[in-house]
Amino acid sequence: MRDRRPNILIAVLDSARPELLSCYGGPPVSTPNIDRLAAQGYLFEKAIAPSVWTFPVMASVFTGMLPAKHGGHDQHALLDSPYSTLAEFFASHGYETAAVSDVPYVGPMTRLDRGFRWMSNLQRHEVSLGSLALKAIGRAHRTLARAYTKTAETRVLMREAVRWLDRIRDPDRPFLLYIHSDETHAPLAPPARYRRRYAGISTRRMRAINQDKQLYMGGAVQMSAQDFCDLYNLALAEAAYFDMWFGRLLRHLQRYDVLNNTVIVVMADHGENFGEHGLVRHGLCLYDTLLHVPLIIRPPGGCNGARVKPMVQLIDLLPTLLNMASIDVPGMAAEFQGRDLLERVQTGEFPAFTVSELYRPATRLFEKKVPHFMPEFRRRYDRVLRSYRTATHKYIWSSNGRHELYDLVRDPDEARNLIEVEPELAQTLHQRLQEWLDSFPHAHAAPSAPLAAAATEDGQLAARLRDLGYVE
Repeated sequence: MRDRRPNILIAVLDSARPELLSCYGGPPVSTPNIDRLAAQGYLFEKAIAPSVWTFPVMASVFTGMLPAKHGGHDQHALLDSPYSTLAEFFASHGYETAAVSDVPYVGPMTRLDRGFRWMSNLQRHEVSLGSLALKAIGRAHRTLARAYTKTAETRVLMREAVRWLDRIRDPDRPFLLYIHSDETHAPLAPPARYRRRYAGISTRRMRAINQDKQLYMGGAVQMSAQDFCDLYNLALAEAAYFDMWFGRLLRHLQRYDVLNNTVIVVMADHGENFGEHGLVRHGLCLYDTLLHVPLIIRPPGGCNGARVKPMVQLIDLLPTLLNMASIDVPGMAAEFQGRDLLERVQTGEFPAFTVSELYRPATRLFEKKVPHFMPEFRRRYDRVLRSYRTATHKYIWSSNGRHELYDLVRDPDEARNLIEVEPELAQTLHQRLQEWLDSFPHAHAAPSAPLAAAATEDGQLAARLRDLGYVE
């Protein structure tokens, strides 16, 4: 007998700022399929990420907790805490659980595969890239990356999702399907048709634009305002291309008559810098260019679209989905640091503050590519950051004593540090941050092996991490 509980589909666009989507103010009709979901669901205008790169963010989304509590962050890139994850909750309550990812951080390397009974990591072909054609695509991945295209990768990602839906899952049981795409992650290289439409630049021009964070920040490469503008437009093109394939997946679900009984979540893990604050790509800061992300939830069958203006957190997603699936976890609910988003909408009780964290970043690539920059890098970026954000202000605590305070109403670009102008407000927010940190037990994990060491045991994994710019 078929289980009628709702299916769950989560689609993550890596490194996507909200304005890459039409429904958040991007170019009209660039992402029509995502826009349609937003019109049938809840669009959260101010969703805040718990950190600024994939692993700690998704570890937080999967546990409903911030990195300080679950223990997964820059210095310990493993989710080895005893807390159950999103997929573990759903699997233990009778759901079919699957993940399709072209991002190494969502997989066995970091233990974010916990609870997924089927997983396809494109860079590893762990489970089911079985045909010779798909294996050939995998072997050709480095060539494709050098040719500045992720077209085959995105196509395979969605086809793997369809293959699991069609051939592997039990159709009598509800499913949780997680899709994580790096289409909007650097290196940005959309197919020609999308590049011409949204960026209006040639292949030669695209290849000439620097996308290497270390070279830019170390002063080895200069970048102009036009370079950053073109990069941003390439990201728009990537989002539009992802939307096209995502639309095909949605139509596939509709043909099999499961779309109307599916909760659909579209989100990003974090944003991206395009020259703001003197930075490119992500990591290294807790500004809204990285923390403000898109979040859309379409309930089964849809609803009258609602734009939710108050601030929410990505860690609210786990309790939201558990409640939508009528999954009761009384022993764990008290441990969550997020709350049901739909309950927040109904009651009007939104969080008074959000907290985000960044632990000391890796230095290996900076040391190798721009060794002369290391003294300045350590002075400016070798620190732990925590932000305490209210509806009007953001306080950023730094372990090196260089704290920051911004008026988000008058200065949404976070360009004027008020730490010396409003010391009393800074002290008040600092005390609130400390009180919050003191309110729960913290994980104390030993530093884990760096990514480069983890990749030495897997050549395909190492190649994928190089493609994304995380190892040399």
